[in-house]
Amino acid sequence: RVFTIDYDTNEFVMDGEPFTYASGEFHYFRIPQPYWRDRLRKFRYAGLNAISTYIEWSLHEPSPNKFVFEGEANISELIKMAQEEDLYVIIRPGPYICAERDFGGYPAWLLTINPNMRLRTSDPSHTFFIARWFKHLMGKLQPWLYGNGGPIIMVQVENEYGSYPVNDPNYLLWLRDLYRNYIGNAAILFTTDGPSRNFVRRGKIPGVLSTIDFGPTKTDLDRMYRPMRQVQPKGPLVNSEFYVGWLSYWGEPFSRTEIQPILETVDKMLNLNISFNMYMFHGGTNFGFTAGSGGSDHFQPDLTSYDYDAPITEAGDLTDKYFAIKNAIKEVYPPGGSSVKKFTEKGDYGTVDMKPVISLLNSPIGSEPVMSEYPTTFEALGQRYGFVAYSTQIINPGRDPSVLQVNVRDRALVLLNDEEVSVLQYTLINETPLPSTLQPGQTLTLLIENLGRRNYQLLSDCTKGLISNATIDGVNLKDWKVVGFPLNPEDITQIQEIASEVNRTKTDTTIKLPAFYYGEFQVQGKALDSFLDMSQWGKGVVFINNYNLGRYWHIGPQFTLYVPGCYLKPYPENNTITLLELHYIHPNQTVTFVTEPKLDFEKERGMICLFISNRVN
Repeated sequence: RVFTIDYDTNEFVMDGEPFTYASGEFHYFRIPQPYWRDRLRKFRYAGLNAISTYIEWSLHEPSPNKFVFEGEANISELIKMAQEEDLYVIIRPGPYICAERDFGGYPAWLLTINPNMRLRTSDPSHTFFIARWFKHLMGKLQPWLYGNGGPIIMVQVENEYGSYPVNDPNYLLWLRDLYRNYIGNAAILFTTDGPSRNFVRRGKIPGVLSTIDFGPTKTDLDRMYRPMRQVQPKGPLVNSEFYVGWLSYWGEPFSRTEIQPILETVDKMLNLNISFNMYMFHGGTNFGFTAGSGGSDHFQPDLTSYDYDAPITEAGDLTDKYFAIKNAIKEVYPPGGSSVKKFTEKGDYGTVDMKPVISLLNSPIGSEPVMSEYPTTFEALGQRYGFVAYSTQIINPGRDPSVLQVNVRDRALVLLNDEEVSVLQYTLINETPLPSTLQPGQTLTLLIENLGRRNYQLLSDCTKGLISNATIDGVNLKDWKVVGFPLNPEDITQIQEIASEVNRTKTDTTIKLPAFYYGEFQVQGKALDSFLDMSQWGKGVVFINNYNLGRYWHIGPQFTLYVPGCYLKPYPENNTITLLELHYIHPNQTVTFVTEPKLDFEKERGMICLFISNRVN
């Protein structure tokens, strides 16, 4: 078994025969493992003959030298399934992957070890950990390489390096050699960059196939590939990320991509024998705290949903876009496998009463307090996700009104004696007046939320928390008590235990926000996928049966959280909902399951704008 390149004919060659692929991007870390095979079959039924996936370092090495390859991190199982479903596999291990994931897939503990580590460079403190990670990863991949009898035909080196502000050719050469040491000739190494000559030139690695990425375009494709041909005159043409959807940020309209321009570009690629990978063919979900952020001058946190307006929805349903693409490629890539269901059945589990449990700042789940003269970061505390509370005593209130100035990453709830007075946000608001009732001895607390580390552009200044001295009227605040709230599964179990001990009424007003709320429900019949409508709550995080569904936020465009049926317990067991709310609660103190997602801000705006018009952002 040999998969190689004929540079004379500009073709891939598989076992002596010319070969092209139509692939779809599939991120196993965004899809519950019980659904992998269903989604793969839907890829094959569309006519695709390959899948492409990043490998997320942070998932597999969540803490230093502790490696995870089980459950939803079982990359070997995914590759095995793909082969069983007659799909080739394109693997993209990075180590930088972007993917709108926290820190671009890098593990945040790197910043605990060295907050000044120069990522994506040949900095020895960086390459040491990559080499150690690859030693564990590549042993999982090698048996599945095409030359070794597996379905992996292509392996990407780095990711769009030509776009990175720091250019280190020595790093690319080092990384190429590391890959070659494990891959050999059993699969093809390639790079992916934007279609400009400068991007391709900066990302080019000698001896590695260059490919480009672009979305639907009216541009002639010979012209589109011309800059790449100036850098790489020979070799097959590939579009490694053909954008059939687009990403969305909190507080901005949900991105939509029209079908017709996609079909026109697909037709042009087919006519030129261009291999292509559709990004995303099925987006999935940024469960938990895994979403990243974009922007530098303007901070843009990514949504929990990674629906991406993809041909297959977040919940695995087939769209008009899916069938249009299937029809457009069928002459070259005929449908494979057996027919699949267009829609997955959804469950309506009704409305659930949510009882108040305990205020976050009074809860026992906080880390051991750290006393610090000046502020410290999440990473210095060894905390990757969640919230950190920074508290200090007011000594001299200053003028009236006093002004608090502070730089936070990413978002701070400002509390005075546990009462909310303001909200600050990275790159948006860094100062606020304090109440005229400010007095010596009062406790000022900044509850800071990590909304996702940058996944694109320069990966520096990615630490989270209170990142500079805080001042009131120009005078430094000192002597901080710092407590972390990572909201890991053990924390949520503890909150549930408290909930079972207290008997609070729905209207209990003694619980100050931010606070935990708890409810239970049962599934009648089969456990099916659903969506939890959070449109009348403020901002927070939801856990179902200790699974972190992710963040919700009333600014939209996302107002529902996807609830996979595989996360639910069958009747007569109770399913638990635990949520942390920062700002305000539903008027009826309930949450409601619905059978359709609400992801489109413009569509939902008229329904909720009146409700949120006087609420805090």
